[in-house]
Amino acid sequence: MNLKALLAASLGGILLASNTEPRLPAGWSRLASVEADRACVAGVDHDLTERGRRLLTLECSRNVDGYIAVTQTISADEYLGKRVRFAARVRTDKVQGWTGLTMRVVTADQRVLGFDDMSTRPLRGSQGWRDAAVVLDVDRSAASITFGLRLNDGAGQVWIDGLRFEEVPADDPTLSIQLKPVLPQRPQNLELQ
Repeated sequence: MNLKALLAASLGGILLASNTEPRLPAGWSRLASVEADRACVAGVDHDLTERGRRLLTLECSRNVDGYIAVTQTISADEYLGKRVRFAARVRTDKVQGWTGLTMRVVTADQRVLGFDDMSTRPLRGSQGWRDAAVVLDVDRSAASITFGLRLNDGAGQVWIDGLRFEEVPADDPTLSIQLKPVLPQRPQNLELQ
């Protein structure tokens, strides 16, 4: 190994060792837009527990235009043709944008079959512990299910506890966001009025 490579490897180790971002639990991944990647952290909060359990948290120290998320992706095989719910207890502190649970069902070629990120019922501000859930149908053509927590467009902190992923009866309401736009039947306003 040459001297430059040795020095770079040594400095890289120092930089990694000094990273103060909390570690994610096994099986979870961090996703972020470019700006949020610089201003936000994701992981287990070692300073706060709820009922003796560790909490997963997202925190943005300043307003960001973008998002940070922690997610887990699983095979859809066990849930094909079923309705599933990802639920958790959620707590927010000074969330200036919005936050919520998220779930997405996709095919092997990444075509989205179902999606809900709670953007139609966002959590904002400072709120004590409350229940939240996303419910989707898993089409028989689904390949994977991704679920987790997002913090969008602003500063603040959010925690989740009591995470559950479960099959639910078909009469449990699903809140999937309409993925196909409702298009007009004919051209509109061609006079540009």
